[in-house]
Amino acid sequence: MTPADLNAELDAYLDEVTAPFPEDSAARIRADLTGHVLEAVAARDGLELREALAALGPAAEVRAALKAQFFTRADVAWLERDGQLRRLLAGGATAPAPLWQSALGCVVVVALLTWLVCGWPGLPALIGSRDFTWVVPILLTLELALLEFAQRLILRRPVRSAAVLRRVSGTLVAPLGFALSLPVFAPGVVTEPGLLAAALGSALVAAYLTRPREALTLAGKAWHGAR
Repeated sequence: MTPADLNAELDAYLDEVTAPFPEDSAARIRADLTGHVLEAVAARDGLELREALAALGPAAEVRAALKAQFFTRADVAWLERDGQLRRLLAGGATAPAPLWQSALGCVVVVALLTWLVCGWPGLPALIGSRDFTWVVPILLTLELALLEFAQRLILRRPVRSAAVLRRVSGTLVAPLGFALSLPVFAPGVVTEPGLLAAALGSALVAAYLTRPREALTLAGKAWHGAR
């Protein structure tokens, strides 16, 4: 078999493996597999390209394994049915703000919301007559810190996975934030089981009705860092 025939065989194998994937993912896969094959040939004298390809496994099996690591064209088309997710995908990679900037923003938000709800010692509440309690700024700080941690964790994922997880988390923030904020903004609700159940139920129903079905179906794949 001539070198040209071997190159054609490698190209055919790579074409079959990368067929379901978008261009950027296909290019990455081709480069990785080509490098792996050439390294195997260089590391072992007498090993032919065909043998190196056989060691990788049948193209169908390799393609199936790669579908867990990369979003396919069909996946991307499904995700782009959601307008908000389509905008996130088009936006590309997003770097988190510097930690000091996030911390400063958290301090400012906690200070303002605490002043609004119960005031500070020597500074009465902007709305209502509730007395100051440290529970309010502590709960607000925990809530904002949790949101910031989740966003930073998400933004460390590859672009497509990050977009999916941001879309899912954006839906979950509403009911979770509502539940965590009830003790802060309406402490009386906590002592009324019926009212509390109605409030949380309404938040969950709203989240269900606005759920991003496209993102949810691929959230597991995104959580594992698919590209």
